[in-house]
Amino acid sequence: MLHFISTTTYDPLGHVALDCVPEQTAGEVRRRMNRIATLDGGAVVNDYGFSEADRVIELRWQPVDAFTEANVERLVRTYSRLIVATPTGCWLTAPEFFAPAADESTLRLLALEKLSD
Repeated sequence: MLHFISTTTYDPLGHVALDCVPEQTAGEVRRRMNRIATLDGGAVVNDYGFSEADRVIELRWQPVDAFTEANVERLVRTYSRLIVATPTGCWLTAPEFFAPAADESTLRLLALEKLSD
């Protein structure tokens, strides 16, 4: 399944297409809430709603060439914001880490905003 990563500003090498493993997701859907114990043995739940910014997008793929791996590493080192196109939409993200490996590389992105509906 193809995923595309690009920079938010012009960069001639600022894009990568990754053929990720099929079981990729756009992160969990969760609400911003916490539970606090009360003195009577019960609990109170504070619910602050849902935000797309709570998603974590983790991409995994089998490396095909050294140039692609080097370009992904360069994007993570150089840019604090990247746009990621997935089958579920386009996201403005902050790259958290890139872990290259011989069998399966991993890129973890923190979603900041969903750019498409």
